Amino acid sequence: MTSLVPTPTSTAAADLLDDLRAVRRGAAALPGLEPDSYARDHAAFELLSDQRGLIADHLAGRMAEMGDGPVSVLSVGCGDGTLDVRLAEGLVRAVPGRPVRYVGIEPWSGSAALFTAELAALEARELTVEVHVASFADAPVDETFDVVVFVHSIYYVADLGVTLRSALDLVRPGGQLWVLNAPRAALNELVDVLAPPLEDHRQWFSADVEAAFVDADITLDAVVTLNALVDLASAGDEVLDFAVQARLTPELRGPVRAYLAEVSVPGADGEPRVPHPVDVFSTTRR
Repeated sequence: MTSLVPTPTSTAAADLLDDLRAVRRGAAALPGLEPDSYARDHAAFELLSDQRGLIADHLAGRMAEMGDGPVSVLSVGCGDGTLDVRLAEGLVRAVPGRPVRYVGIEPWSGSAALFTAELAALEARELTVEVHVASFADAPVDETFDVVVFVHSIYYVADLGVTLRSALDLVRPGGQLWVLNAPRAALNELVDVLAPPLEDHRQWFSADVEAAFVDADITLDAVVTLNALVDLASAGDEVLDFAVQARLTPELRGPVRAYLAEVSVPGADGEPRVPHPVDVFSTTRR
């Protein structure tokens, strides 16, 4: 089993994080993010990060190895379709005339409508698209797929083991389940301190996902880490809130920005960037 160890932080960063823990200890939970602003702030956050491009390239490479027959994909937590449209377009263009079925599951209707519009804009006759406005547990999906993929969406499920087993049941023999999730590294240390609870559980990070695969007796392929960076130094307050998954109070913004500055590393342009890695878990249905 791969050991997913959080990225170490400096003593100064650890001290700043401890100060935030002390401030929040015993306090009422901060407000969460509203669905409409979540989608808007997510889009703004992605503009400051190179992660979505790394994910698209990585998954497109995996899809390119799937042969030239019909392909079906279930995207769980598809959001507005910005990532999926790139993957669907790659599948359609790689083998002209190949039937491609793309199904999304998205709990917020606004994002689900955007997903449908993004994929419809491809105007590919061989592409069929469907979206279910529901949680994964409640989605009326009664077919199997060549690929079932969760991109930053398994954080929110109540039971990881049940979800993984249910997802694998939707994969055809020889098909694959992909789960992309963030480790509890520098940025998510803040999430762990500041984000409100998700119903009856905390947010799951990569170590939790890996343990759930093992506990469910699902054989994992080698875990791949995509080492992305995000520019939070120039982020506005709303994007900062998205980064920590909570609506910050004014007195928390200064300490949060100080912590992010402390954990930043130089980007390709020499400007500060916060490490923003994502782990790719995969398994093949036997």
